[in-house]
Amino acid sequence: MNTQASNTESLQRNQSGMVSIMVTMILMIVMSLIVVGFAQVSRRNQRVALDRQLSTQAFYAAESGVNDAREFLKGVADPSLVPAKTGCTDNVGGYYASLPNRTLSSGVTYSCLLINPTPTVLQYNNIGEQGTVVPLISATGAAINTITLEYQAKNASNTPTANCPTTIKNQFKPSANWNCEYGVLRFDLVDVSGNKDANGYQAATMTSFVVPIKSGSTTASFSPGNNTLIGTACTDTSCKLTINSGLGGTQYYMRVSSLYKESTMNISAAGPGGNVKLANAQVIIDATGKAQDVLRRIQVHMPLSGLTSNNQLPDNAIQTTDSICKRFSIMDGWVDNTPDGVGGTNSLCTP
Repeated sequence: MNTQASNTESLQRNQSGMVSIMVTMILMIVMSLIVVGFAQVSRRNQRVALDRQLSTQAFYAAESGVNDAREFLKGVADPSLVPAKTGCTDNVGGYYASLPNRTLSSGVTYSCLLINPTPTVLQYNNIGEQGTVVPLISATGAAINTITLEYQAKNASNTPTANCPTTIKNQFKPSANWNCEYGVLRFDLVDVSGNKDANGYQAATMTSFVVPIKSGSTTASFSPGNNTLIGTACTDTSCKLTINSGLGGTQYYMRVSSLYKESTMNISAAGPGGNVKLANAQVIIDATGKAQDVLRRIQVHMPLSGLTSNNQLPDNAIQTTDSICKRFSIMDGWVDNTPDGVGGTNSLCTP
């Protein structure tokens, strides 16, 4: 009996040792998992930081490609002769042979440059009081049946229509009293299709002011000589006006400006077959930058050949923020702006 008791006590002591071993093993496993987790987090953070750096390098490489293409296109004498570059290599018979394909540093380059000289949408980021000239020329000769202007307010709040007018009447007021965050567009649209003399171009020109209102129509007709106000319904996203009748030509020019507030604008045209490709206006440069295994791609709209979008004519003969007296008398060696009598008072010139 004593021998059995001694064996039982020895077995119990051995079992208590096994518990200690199992606890130790569990702790080691837990600690190993924690170390592995920290190592993975560290590697992930390191990779994120590297990817961020490579992404920045790839973006700068893409910008370098855009700048090289821009410099190349500045030397183009005739914008209508610029072909589309649809492949990463020169696929238009050597036209873009002198366009560089640079490796900026080890593993950093712009791997692909695409050039589209006939986009379907023209983008303008700074439409202000100074007029911007927009060529709307069908690249394929297809008729232009509609022209769509969509513009947004720059630096607008979440509800830019909150203080917009509800009617187009009596909306020309001092700038300090204009509370709508959308501006009033002025555009001069002229049909230059075919051969016309000065009187013909004047008869084919429509001048209108587009007033942003909270509700109403978003369409208008091309009506040369009918220079009236147009109200277009705006949302908190954009204002949109489509000229959907009275067109049908293949070439138009538009001079557009934004009063009271600056705007960004997209302009597109459509014909019987859908969207119309527009020539001699803008070119889209599509550049892909590469830094090791990270790619960045950017697209830029720019005026083609630097000749378009520049207003060649003054928007007005004189501009002032005060009243203008246009009644005066001129004779040889004498001028008087008080034609009611020398030294008298002209009621039209009285502040």
